[in-house]
Amino acid sequence: MPNEKRPPEGNATGRARKKMDPILREWYGEGGSDGELMKYLPSSQPVGDVLQRVMRKKLPHGVADFRTITDRWTDIAGAVAAKHTTPLSISNNTLFVEVEHPAYLASVRTKAVQAAILARIAELIGTDKCTALTFIPKGRRSV
Repeated sequence: MPNEKRPPEGNATGRARKKMDPILREWYGEGGSDGELMKYLPSSQPVGDVLQRVMRKKLPHGVADFRTITDRWTDIAGAVAAKHTTPLSISNNTLFVEVEHPAYLASVRTKAVQAAILARIAELIGTDKCTALTFIPKGRRSV
């Protein structure tokens, strides 16, 4: 079987491991080489981070960003405001948010609240993807 040809590995990590494994086994012995080999391999990444990178490449522009905003809306808007508001869509770098009551509408339309929300969104998806907010009273959105 040593003469058997194998197809090349799909990435550089696999090829590097193939080259390093026999050398490290000879140097450290059969049991000690695995731990040493791990030093030369890239560190693991959370599955969610990898999936998010894939989604950003595969989904239409803005869909992944809007999904990130809706998933993290409580962190972005705060627990109280998130209970009374719902992100609807992003269009032309403007996030449209539905607000359930006029009292909450007045409180979220302040410049300080809008600036804080936009700053948190910029931290998540970047500064150029959402630059404005439009708050819409509940029941007045056009679908």
